[in-house]
Amino acid sequence: MLGAFEDSELEPNEMQDVAFHLARCEKCTALLAEYGAIGRDLRSVVSLPRLGGFATAVMERIENLPVPLTVRTRRFFDRINDRISSGLAVGAAVALAAMLTVVVATPYARRMLTREIPSQPLAKIQNENRPVELTAAGGGGPPMGNDSHAVISRLESQTSSVAVWSEPQTDTTVIWLRDEP
Repeated sequence: MLGAFEDSELEPNEMQDVAFHLARCEKCTALLAEYGAIGRDLRSVVSLPRLGGFATAVMERIENLPVPLTVRTRRFFDRINDRISSGLAVGAAVALAAMLTVVVATPYARRMLTREIPSQPLAKIQNENRPVELTAAGGGGPPMGNDSHAVISRLESQTSSVAVWSEPQTDTTVIWLRDEP
């Protein structure tokens, strides 16, 4: 146990027992001194190997080891999954931006388009002695009131074959086509 004691390789209770024995036994103490002298002499004679580049050489050998098919397959699918995930994320962001643009821009575009249409009289409607002039912008004259059951007694138009009337308050559109050729 002296060699292991010299190298501190014993369990703590064994180290204590050997130290107690060495304190009483001169023969074992001299033998331990010889072991120590031999160890010092050997360390001075033997040169330690150089470890510079050792880690790099080991890593190169690891890199050159053949990779099992299952590992290569898993790595391949992991790369594909990463690319698809990032592509889906970008696509979803673009789609969301497009939808927001449509939702936000559509009312403004409609307003701009309806303002640009010149207001031209299309037809005249007479209802109970109250003439109303309708325009291409969709109801340029005074509203018909809250009566959604108004009877159109006469529809006049600049074009003799077709007339269009639109009332935005009741969301009603009337298209008149002439029956006669």
